[in-house]
Amino acid sequence: MGWNDFSLPAIGERHDNEDGTSRQAELALCRPGEEVRLVREPENPHDRMAVAVVSCRGIKVGYLKRDRAVWIGSKIDRGYDVRAIVERVKGSHLLDAMLGLVMRVNMDGEEPELSFSAAVRSKPALRLHPIGLTSRPAYTGPGTGPA
Repeated sequence: MGWNDFSLPAIGERHDNEDGTSRQAELALCRPGEEVRLVREPENPHDRMAVAVVSCRGIKVGYLKRDRAVWIGSKIDRGYDVRAIVERVKGSHLLDAMLGLVMRVNMDGEEPELSFSAAVRSKPALRLHPIGLTSRPAYTGPGTGPA
């Protein structure tokens, strides 16, 4: 694992985007190791220091918390090569849960690396739902075996 990599959660994942796209639907497609882009939004009417988190498919999935946006946004403005990947999608193992994003970030121009535990979690299983198969991984933890 890169020694300069760190984990960072996103915020605002529960809101839909201005163009009507669903951040929750996009997060359901995200997998550990996928690239996400951190994009400054100086014209954001709510916060001129805002840094959006954009999936590899070009859909906004959230933002950085303001204190982190000020720090990381200033690095982006000064030309630092800031890179990020999906570390995990919180709630992806629970049916109909509100999803959240945790990223691995590197500000030295290197590709962030997943930890071993995140890499193990990256192999989703399909879950049978009364309506059909879901795209979310099944929870396979304690108490899920036969009764």
